[in-house]
Amino acid sequence: MSLAASQADFAAALLDPSPDAAPAGSSDLAARRFRVYRNNVRVALTEALAAAYPVTVRVVGTPFFERMARVFIAERPARERTLNFYGEGLADFVADFPPARELPYLCDLARLERAVLEARHAADAPALEPSVLTALGAGIASARLTPHPATRLVRSAYPIADIWHAHDGDAPTDGGLAFAAGAAGALVLRPGLAVSVAPLAPGRCAFVETVLAGGDLTAAHAAAASLDAGFDVMTAFRDLLAAGAFAGVAGNRGEGDRA
Repeated sequence: MSLAASQADFAAALLDPSPDAAPAGSSDLAARRFRVYRNNVRVALTEALAAAYPVTVRVVGTPFFERMARVFIAERPARERTLNFYGEGLADFVADFPPARELPYLCDLARLERAVLEARHAADAPALEPSVLTALGAGIASARLTPHPATRLVRSAYPIADIWHAHDGDAPTDGGLAFAAGAAGALVLRPGLAVSVAPLAPGRCAFVETVLAGGDLTAAHAAAASLDAGFDVMTAFRDLLAAGAFAGVAGNRGEGDRA
């Protein structure tokens, strides 16, 4: 057997759900040692998933999560040398995982957790200074802002930010979380060194989504106003600037630009 074929056989045996699976030609002793190694690999991958999706674990419970992780690991084994970012695609997997259908918000919650992980490891960059926008004068209406590297928007029909906050940390919840009507998504930011998660109403969500997609501030305001006639663009914009959602103005080479 060639080296490539031997490696492929070894990898296939690692993911084989059969408890007695082992590489072809393994002696009894080698097979026993392989099963110990395979178990250690699965435990490490499961622990990496749990570390990346701690709120999801708290929502569904450890036994359920571990069963789900076994299926995910078999279908989507690790491809990178580091496990720090293992689990990309878990949200899509959850959406199609039959046992999770009773929790329709779970896939969006997993997307939010992935966004939190990405924000935590995103590159550092100074936040956009209000003075840069002031200097644009009337041109601010057509300005296109560049998001901070840590900024993430997660759309959802469920209050995933509230669910995330209710289950984040060590304090148990009282089980009384209400699913507020009109939920639109969650905004993930990293002001300073700490990641923050904030719920977004439909108008503000549309505003942020348009800006992140490259639309100018006039288009963003129009998108928000189409969903919320009373949308306060000045308050929303001030809050986003204060939270460090943006890093620069596209095409602007003045002070504070990071585009």
